[in-house]
Amino acid sequence: MNDSRIVRAVVAVAIGYSIVLAVWIGWVVDKTPPGTLPYQLAALVAGFGAALGLAMMIAGRPTREQKELIEHGVEGWATVDAIRRIDDDTAELDLEFTVPGSSSYFGKIVYGIPRADTTHFEPGTVIAVRVDPAHRERVLLLPRHDVDE
Repeated sequence: MNDSRIVRAVVAVAIGYSIVLAVWIGWVVDKTPPGTLPYQLAALVAGFGAALGLAMMIAGRPTREQKELIEHGVEGWATVDAIRRIDDDTAELDLEFTVPGSSSYFGKIVYGIPRADTTHFEPGTVIAVRVDPAHRERVLLLPRHDVDE
């Protein structure tokens, strides 16, 4: 999850909604037929919810760099050597990367891992990865999330 993209999406929708609300209060509400105020408010709230949902969907999509790695990166795997919590939602992982066609190498990644998901990244866990063949420090982790948990 890309928290900064989600925050930007929520802020953009809130600013856009504030502008729509200001226009509605300053100009539209006086020109509408009497008795329609509850319907207008319902439409404004529904529009805000729809815009927020759409913005969250767009913010949750992979970035351009992630898409490039998914399409053009070399498949490999990483074995977790150690995990250190930075805060409740972030951890630093020591990983041993294995990519077919090259020797194994070690690296560290700071990755968004909620505290409840720490068990998926315990030492010895193998995680699928995509590695940029030209710049092997560019890595995309593809952790498996079990559905039946």
